[in-house]
Amino acid sequence: MRIIPITPLFLLVFAMFIFGWSITQYGGISQYGAGFMPCIISGLLLFLAAIDVAIDIKHRHRNKVSLTFDEVKALLLVITVVLLFVLLLDILGFVICSFLLLFILMKIRGVRLLHSVIVSISASLIIWLIFARVLLVAFPEGILF
Repeated sequence: MRIIPITPLFLLVFAMFIFGWSITQYGGISQYGAGFMPCIISGLLLFLAAIDVAIDIKHRHRNKVSLTFDEVKALLLVITVVLLFVLLLDILGFVICSFLLLFILMKIRGVRLLHSVIVSISASLIIWLIFARVLLVAFPEGILF
């Protein structure tokens, strides 16, 4: 059975696409502008993904890992929570959706209730305050903000 490193290959293709798009559409790294950071980040991602693919191919005989039912269930739950975050973002707003996302993901990981609530509220409000109030980035407001 041959194991194909799917995730690193996906990241490699994604990084090549973003890198190419940034260079052709936004001027690349020759000038500061909209394409500067995407070029730098996608170039770094391209380099690291290529290293990851090479390591996976080199060690493909040692990495025969199968997922357990609990791991598949947790993965599907995370995907569902993220999709709900995206779908409810315009309705509930960033603060509520990010709180719910962080809280549910922390509960999946088994973090205690009080700790999950405190960290989720704090992180959501700090991110919102920094980006929405200080940097003036427009966030979905939803029903409360």
